[in-house]
Amino acid sequence: MSSQDYKAKDSDFEHEIVRYLRDHPAFFEDHQDLLAGMVLSHDTGSAVSLIERQVQILREQKEEQKRKLQSLIGTAQNNEKLNTNVNTLILELLDAETLDDVLKVIQQRISADFEADAIVVKLLASGNDVLKEHADLTAWQQPALAIGEKVMTGRQPVCGSFNAEQMQALFDDADIQSAGIVPLAKDKNSKNCYGIIAIGSYDPQRFRPDMGTLFLSLLGQVLTRILKRHLKD
Repeated sequence: MSSQDYKAKDSDFEHEIVRYLRDHPAFFEDHQDLLAGMVLSHDTGSAVSLIERQVQILREQKEEQKRKLQSLIGTAQNNEKLNTNVNTLILELLDAETLDDVLKVIQQRISADFEADAIVVKLLASGNDVLKEHADLTAWQQPALAIGEKVMTGRQPVCGSFNAEQMQALFDDADIQSAGIVPLAKDKNSKNCYGIIAIGSYDPQRFRPDMGTLFLSLLGQVLTRILKRHLKD
């Protein structure tokens, strides 16, 4: 018999042993003399008993489960806080009677509750008399208009870092490192888009291209319905 045949036979025998032990988990309880004499090689090179190794594995599994549970709890708490903040924002927007009131709520609530360092609303010019009193809302600098056109055309929020010229044009602050740009449209299939809301942060990781935009989409849809009261179609 060749050495390969011996190896194949040993491998089959090992599989049989593994299968037997898996099917008879109480085997070592009935043969504790074998259990006491078994040792396993540790990663550091030292030898530990089988029981010690089992305890170690169970401890590691417990710690991993604990970390996962803490992560889930943290996510749930963050979601609860976000939900509360969104509800507060919507209720205050509903109570706002004028465009000035709406803009004030947007600035105060988003800055306080959503970790924003800058908030800008830019609207498309219309014949609405109210907008004539808010020339800053319809004044677009070219670098900012390029971003706005992309977002308004796609009807989808865009997150990420933009160049300093674009940040300066949009926020009047070149230190803004990342931003979420949201179209003011009822939904992605809406015929009308009234402009954008831009939320900026000094943290370059606050708004990332790969982040979810569900909240930003909701924010844009809510603001669109509120602003529609003051703007012409």
